[in-house]
Amino acid sequence: MPHEPVGPAVHGDGEALASPFVKCLLRLIRTQDSFGLWEGHSDAELLAEFIITKQQQRAVPFGGDP
Repeated sequence: MPHEPVGPAVHGDGEALASPFVKCLLRLIRTQDSFGLWEGHSDAELLAEFIITKQQQRAVPFGGDP
């Protein structure tokens, strides 16, 4: 399922991005980036692949297999 560069679920949500859990999650994601591919990406761009809106969730087939 293609995502927008910054998903609407995380775009402009600075309060959620500032939570300790999300900060730790982002730190872990960036730690796994051994080749530096995500170096220039913002925090919201990194999380956009994992957080979807209700509309995007409805578009996912029931079994998860298109």
